[in-house]
Amino acid sequence: MLRVTAKQQLMREIVELLSVLTEEAKLVWSEKGLHVTVVDGSHVALLSATIADECFETYEVEKVEIGLELGKMRDLLTLAGPNDLVELDYDDSFGAINVRVGEVHRILRGVDPATMNNPNIPNLEFNHKATVGSDRLSRSLRAAKFVGEIVDLSLDQTHMTVSITVEAGEGVNVKFESGELSELVCPTPTQSSYSLQFLDPLTRKLAGGLTENITLEFQEKYPLRLTWNSNQGGASWTYFLAPRVTNDP
Repeated sequence: MLRVTAKQQLMREIVELLSVLTEEAKLVWSEKGLHVTVVDGSHVALLSATIADECFETYEVEKVEIGLELGKMRDLLTLAGPNDLVELDYDDSFGAINVRVGEVHRILRGVDPATMNNPNIPNLEFNHKATVGSDRLSRSLRAAKFVGEIVDLSLDQTHMTVSITVEAGEGVNVKFESGELSELVCPTPTQSSYSLQFLDPLTRKLAGGLTENITLEFQEKYPLRLTWNSNQGGASWTYFLAPRVTNDP
């Protein structure tokens, strides 16, 4: 059983961020909140979120899993006004999701959650991290994407660098000094490379007002882990992206 009401901004955030990686998601609702983990089709990137029950306007839930086509919900949310609430009502005996946005009522047929994957969140320990403003990170990655598709991230004891250089000699280099970072932990210098195909769309959305700061954790040949909070800390997000490893000597 599920009966929840949410501000349209919260539902847009959930649907739009998950949609960066996939078009279907298994939403796991419990008495304390919503948990969801998705991966992209190539299993290069993973996004996991926990949305506490207090983020919702009303919350009546007995533990249930719902498979949702994100595109259908995304379309419906385009009808929502700034102050509209989104009502979700689900009974697993029928398998249909009743969604109300303003005066609009739509019935969505859920995806069978038994047919959907349960991605495993990597259990990794990182020794290096930096926390930077979401708008500044997005701007640096957008600049890098003007030049190429693979960005280099590096850390040392005094700064973090976002850079890219291509064979034609073009390049972009953005340096964040330690004073510009909310946090910097770097016992030894490190560097790793990641795909902008995945990073750029996500960070653009985050820079649109969803979160003020993003923490990056990475080191050589390790996945990149991004973490951030939203909704006054009631929602926590974790994103993993596999590194681009070359065989160059």
